[in-house]
Amino acid sequence: MSDEKKAEIREKLVQTRVGLLELLRGLDEGDWETAVQSEGAQWTVADVVRHLMNAETGMTGLIQQFQQGNDPVPPDFDRDRYNIRGVQKTQEMTPADLLSALETNHRQLLATVDNLEADDWAKTGRHASLTIMSIEEVCRIIAYHENLHMADIKQAVGK
Repeated sequence: MSDEKKAEIREKLVQTRVGLLELLRGLDEGDWETAVQSEGAQWTVADVVRHLMNAETGMTGLIQQFQQGNDPVPPDFDRDRYNIRGVQKTQEMTPADLLSALETNHRQLLATVDNLEADDWAKTGRHASLTIMSIEEVCRIIAYHENLHMADIKQAVGK
């Protein structure tokens, strides 16, 4: 992958996160408990953010595993169960905790992206969707996924 393409993907990840954080920092306390229809489950805004936090951590780990030539997601992986469990395990996190975790996770993702070599981008493995994807595709999915849920949140809170 060219340095230009790597920079474009990195910039997309940065801009998507900037938009998400801007939206979340503009919410009032009650907005965080607004119901959002998302991922087939009825979650609050806070739950959607918990999901995004967990998903980014998981996909950063996938990128690192793919880079090393590993394929850690089993063919019978249950993404819905994983998502629900991730949200349940982080219920005690406050909005401030979630914002902090989003910032930390994103720094880790960007550090992982920065450490990718040109030939790493084409390395593949099984994503949680059970689709075989390249590292490049996983990075693009992270941005797409975040934009998708950002739209869900905006719609739910009327922003």
